[in-house]
Amino acid sequence: MIEVRHLKKSFGSLHVLRDIDLKVEKGDVVAILGPSGSGKSTFLRSLIDLEEADGGDIIIDGKYLCKDGKYPKNKEKKAILDKTGMVFQHFNLFPHMDIEKNLMLAPLMQKKGSRADIAALALEMLTKVGLADKLHEMPKNLSGGQKQRVAIARALMLKPDVMLFDEPTSALDPELTGEVLNVIRELSKENMTMLIVTHEIGFAREAANKILFLDGGYTAAFGSPEEVLENSGSERINAFLKKVL
Repeated sequence: MIEVRHLKKSFGSLHVLRDIDLKVEKGDVVAILGPSGSGKSTFLRSLIDLEEADGGDIIIDGKYLCKDGKYPKNKEKKAILDKTGMVFQHFNLFPHMDIEKNLMLAPLMQKKGSRADIAALALEMLTKVGLADKLHEMPKNLSGGQKQRVAIARALMLKPDVMLFDEPTSALDPELTGEVLNVIRELSKENMTMLIVTHEIGFAREAANKILFLDGGYTAAFGSPEEVLENSGSERINAFLKKVL
């Protein structure tokens, strides 16, 4: 579903991604771990063209989003990116629209169906994240956890093949984190391909079938939770785990 080869990204003289490689199969749930400044969010944002790579390849479902740091024309690029949805640290809901309108906006703008069909899909997606009763609420009336679950439902409205999560619980109080992680667990049961930047090691161990550990802009380890978290033999990874566990 996703293949990345020798991905590089710099901001001026700061080399954030130096050499990232991985291959993600359909249905994989990949937790992305690593210390602050290791390039986790930049890597994830590069997969949806929010950061433009300086070199390397990004292949999504067999199509090159980026080849040797060069991108296709906008129409072709959009067709590739349509396969991917993203949920950010902060919910980015439109405060002047109720939840239904927040969910319907992008599909209506992209003419993905009739208004009635899109409204029915909005209710279906809200039901999936356990918020069907909040259809006509305003964002200000929701808790942080509820807002993040709405953000997940909104990303699902365009029926992506891949979901990207950039620390989806980092802006939440600890008691609200569980409800968002539960939604992600349920999506994993539906064979949704997901890449999740997270600092929740227990969640990564439980919900992911692969872990990508980044360090200093490099792929330090990529494999099963057991291989990366328990048997990697890496002093760097072990030191990181001691700090966060």
